[in-house]
Amino acid sequence: MKFNLRKATLTFLVLLCTVVMYSQEERCGMVQKMQENLANPEYAKQYAKAQKKFKIELHKRLSTDFQAKMAPVIIPVAVHFPSGQESDRACLEALAQNQIDILNADYTFTNADSNLWAAASSDYPGTNPGVANIFFCIATTNHPVGLDPEMIEGGPAVSIGYNFGGGSETDANWGGYMNFLIKDIGGGLLGFSPLGGSIANGDSVTMNLGAFGSGAGCPGSGIVPGAPYNLGRTVTHELGHFFTLDHTFNGGCAGGGDNIADTPAVENPSYGCPANGSVNGCNAGEKALTMNYMDYVDDACMYMFSAGQATNVEAYIASVQGDFKPNTAVCSGIADYTLNFTNTSVDVCQPANAVYTFDYDADPAFSDVVTFTATGNPAGTTVTFSQPTANSTTAGITATVSGITTAGNSTIVITGTYGTEIQNYNVTLNVFDGTVMTPVLTSPADAATNVVNHTLDWGADVNASSYDVNIYDDAGLTNLV
Repeated sequence: MKFNLRKATLTFLVLLCTVVMYSQEERCGMVQKMQENLANPEYAKQYAKAQKKFKIELHKRLSTDFQAKMAPVIIPVAVHFPSGQESDRACLEALAQNQIDILNADYTFTNADSNLWAAASSDYPGTNPGVANIFFCIATTNHPVGLDPEMIEGGPAVSIGYNFGGGSETDANWGGYMNFLIKDIGGGLLGFSPLGGSIANGDSVTMNLGAFGSGAGCPGSGIVPGAPYNLGRTVTHELGHFFTLDHTFNGGCAGGGDNIADTPAVENPSYGCPANGSVNGCNAGEKALTMNYMDYVDDACMYMFSAGQATNVEAYIASVQGDFKPNTAVCSGIADYTLNFTNTSVDVCQPANAVYTFDYDADPAFSDVVTFTATGNPAGTTVTFSQPTANSTTAGITATVSGITTAGNSTIVITGTYGTEIQNYNVTLNVFDGTVMTPVLTSPADAATNVVNHTLDWGADVNASSYDVNIYDDAGLTNLV
């Protein structure tokens, strides 16, 4: 039999390209998962009811008079390793907590790389980072009985070797929890989740073995995070789907993206680590928000949700809050205090001051001193607080940016610090050129009656794109233009 090396090589390259394209396009399996789920009439019926509840909650939050609750919503979590080794329990429990720590940081914009937004923000006017008022906590009490004998009461809800859902991704035994299922789902997929999952039914966010947590993982159980998806951000992405967030590139330009106002629609997903503002959006002048968790870039290059996305997440949580199993989570990592801003974006014409107002809300059992500081303010400016510290709930604290002399956009980070507990809050400052320009008549040197052909030198003024000119006769009675 003759062997055509050229033909064989071409065939191999075609197959290789197909595999690479598939692995990129199929990084997330949410779309296929939803197609399968909605083919079930009963699922489709329940899903429609859940979406209606979610949209009612979202509408409330988009209304101008909505007042958010101060305390974060506690979300009880259970993590499942059906192929894990019981001898590896300590490692798997630590890995589960590692991933939950990542989620708590990512969903509240307290992640270590959130500072990257300051350099990127000027490419995305109208978009601010999102901070969801939620806290994930691995359940430690009131565990389901008889499912995993090694999962003891008082210990974390981490099942090992338990056949979750009989091999499916939904398990009624774990209804009431936010479930994470880590198992081998084959090549080409990092994970998947329903778009708007059911807490009551025991739905899960399902992750492949190499896309959960960060660090060394647990090699004894074959669970090792793999670069460039080894920082736990794929879980952040898939959980976003569970909380109703779609891909920013959903439907391409014709589909309108994720239909959230402050995330620009884009034609295609981005991969790798694009430079800030390097990918165009669908609308003229807009740039793809490639660092958004709902795109496809490497874990190291995604670090934020938008404020609109956080609002959607909170609306979803509110719509299912009654489905969470009570008396399951005792959390010590909840913040002792929060800063709730009345305004997070200020527009001024220089020279001027900019003022942000916030309430300091402390847990009733917390009375230690918290110090307020600010960074990222424009060069040459200072930020002063009407009250630089607080040790009890206080309303109407102001942060004033003074000495503004230069036009431009900035993201200022206002920080509350108590010992090692640090909370960052981003506000934006947009400064416009406030120079008052006096028009100078340059021709003719001495205006005469009825002269209408002349030149006006207006100088450079960014505050106006056109001017109305009125020319009167000597008596000042007739407008000649």
